[in-house]
Amino acid sequence: MTIKDNIISKNEDVTSVKETRFDRLYPENADATELTIASRPFDYSATAIARAVEDCDAHLLNLNVTSERTPEGNIIVDLRVNHLDGGNIARSLERYGFEVIDYNSPRSLSLDSARERANEILRILDI
Repeated sequence: MTIKDNIISKNEDVTSVKETRFDRLYPENADATELTIASRPFDYSATAIARAVEDCDAHLLNLNVTSERTPEGNIIVDLRVNHLDGGNIARSLERYGFEVIDYNSPRSLSLDSARERANEILRILDI
């Protein structure tokens, strides 16, 4: 049996192509913030979203319109931007009329730990 007739090798090729495509579309980026926003269908504009992100000196890496909807019927959109702190971007998106449902940024975790350490130092100084 030749390699072209082997069904296992054909399935492996398809799997590797899908994984490669996924990795190409969504590359790893440790310095990226992920946001989930909601927009009314008639107010949705990729240009407005990009403008709101770029107002914070960040770049829009991924914009994915999901198939999910809010109970009110609003579109849910997932974003990824190349910025460590998502707070400024979330506020900018809200100024443009989008509802920020959630965001996950790498810096928010480090800010929380820095606050805890600062509070511990203040407690020590009070003693």
